[in-house]
Amino acid sequence: MFGLFRTRVADNLLGEDFETREKRRHRRHKVRLAASLHPIDVYQDVVINDASRSGLMGESDIEVEVGQTLFVSLDELTFVSGTVRWTKGRQFGLDLDDPLNLPGLAPETDHGSEIGHKPRADRVKLDLPARVHFEQSTRPVTIRDLSRHGMAMEAGEGLLKGQQVLVRIRDRPLIPGRIQWNGGGRIGISSNAEVPLLQLLYSDD
Repeated sequence: MFGLFRTRVADNLLGEDFETREKRRHRRHKVRLAASLHPIDVYQDVVINDASRSGLMGESDIEVEVGQTLFVSLDELTFVSGTVRWTKGRQFGLDLDDPLNLPGLAPETDHGSEIGHKPRADRVKLDLPARVHFEQSTRPVTIRDLSRHGMAMEAGEGLLKGQQVLVRIRDRPLIPGRIQWNGGGRIGISSNAEVPLLQLLYSDD
């Protein structure tokens, strides 16, 4: 169950008192972090034919373009982003921004034995269903507070309660979430994924 996460402004709008606010499941930390927000409008189904920790080959009836950004999930809980490098018919190749953590994927590099072979991460043949979101509207946001499973941010207008989103803070892995409330240009997001609080609060990177 998603953890409810609201700012003081939203609490006042919803009529919550101080005692109710203090009963939240996870402690909040006041911050000011730049991030990017990727609203999810629609998913598409694809099949992953092979993958390494740094790339994958997929197949789908949908048309993709070289240079396009895709967000891929094998479990609908975690996401990686990548850039389309080539297309051929229904197939496409994706260079990943985030390492793909999948059982059986070795971290070693395949240096090959043939002349002219370019080193690349070991690839594994697969036949896995996945879901892909096509990046359409990314917006810069400012995160104002964080907890282990949520955040509140200044994000502007036009986002809807219940909408699914992906959040990128610095170069950390994508955080999937759902908008729990919005108002006055701010939104509150809850997530089943754990937010890396220690890395974000005590790192200057």
